Amino acid sequence: MSMQIPPIPPWMNDEPGILKLLGAVLDRLDQQPGDTRQRNLTFGVEKQLPLLGRLDGGADQIWHFLRHLETLGVCAIRAGRRGPYDAEWRNARLAFPPECEATLRDWLDRPREESAIRAWRAEVEAQASAFPGGIESLSRRRLAVPGHGDAEAVAALARLGSLDRPLTLRQMSALIFRGDSKRLDDREDLVRALFPNLRIKPRPLVLAVHLPEDCRGVLFIENQDSYASAVAGDYSAARDLALIYAAGFRSGAERVRDRGAVLPHYSGAIVRLEAFEVWWFENAAPPGPLHFFGDLDFSGMGILAALRERFGDVTAWRPGYEALLERLRAGSGHAPDAADKERQIDPGRTGCDYADTVLLPAARELGFIDQEALSSIVDLSRQNQHGSLNRSW
Repeated sequence: MSMQIPPIPPWMNDEPGILKLLGAVLDRLDQQPGDTRQRNLTFGVEKQLPLLGRLDGGADQIWHFLRHLETLGVCAIRAGRRGPYDAEWRNARLAFPPECEATLRDWLDRPREESAIRAWRAEVEAQASAFPGGIESLSRRRLAVPGHGDAEAVAALARLGSLDRPLTLRQMSALIFRGDSKRLDDREDLVRALFPNLRIKPRPLVLAVHLPEDCRGVLFIENQDSYASAVAGDYSAARDLALIYAAGFRSGAERVRDRGAVLPHYSGAIVRLEAFEVWWFENAAPPGPLHFFGDLDFSGMGILAALRERFGDVTAWRPGYEALLERLRAGSGHAPDAADKERQIDPGRTGCDYADTVLLPAARELGFIDQEALSSIVDLSRQNQHGSLNRSW
């Protein structure tokens, strides 16, 4: 059901921050095929409108205007967790329904994607000779580059054909897109399709490892703050484990155990370094059980599944996850869309019995909680889960 397009508010053109926010909504829509525009697009209010941080009359006015947009049906304001003295917008999020697209395109005078893709394909075809691999992949989906028109974006990509030395995708992106190093992230397949003979330099995988004096096992940790806390000795149950910073899916990457693809950094008991590298790079026996501790959400469980594919019997670390479960069951978690996680995909199962029978069902029923929720706890109680171990290191 389409919504009637209301007239543009008289204050709109005097509010560049809100105009930029609405433009970001259309940018995201332009990057999605039409048949996927089924869900609300959510944005953090304070992240998109940093002027709210001033907590002055101007911030109050911006909030009033957002409330006005809500009354027009353009967006819905979802309240966030806040203290009794916090502003109304503290941790709030804006949800833009698919039906708002026509209104925003009318207000901002931006054509629908169908018109934009025709213009994009015309530019690609005009410069087709610059792409030795053909233009089919480039024509299929428009590459929206802020600050670049279609012709300029296509011409920038064409310049990759003149490279005479291997570069990483980040280096290539910064070179052709005015210092923007992230525009080619997740587009390696596109670059290789356009330039089959282009040499792409793989980025080394940075591996941070902390080794204990008496090593009884290994703990992969997803997030930086939690890794730093464990290294500092804040989690007593982890003090005899080798700690590995496993941000994102990095430690589950296919190349992570190839010596030439990894840039390791060590701290702690460096005398254990040789034994660690024999296990890591030469597939020797580990010093004990392998564990993972990350966010209690679908992405975290996906990392666990990826680690199991690369390292074998990695299990969810009970001391950390039991503490998170206690807080989740007490109502301290968040809904997926409250933390911009609504696009996370349920992995179904990880292969770890504890994760599959306890953690994933809890996440599906109660929501998510990040491992940083334990940042105020400086002594996770030690649990006797190691058993009799072979201290091979």
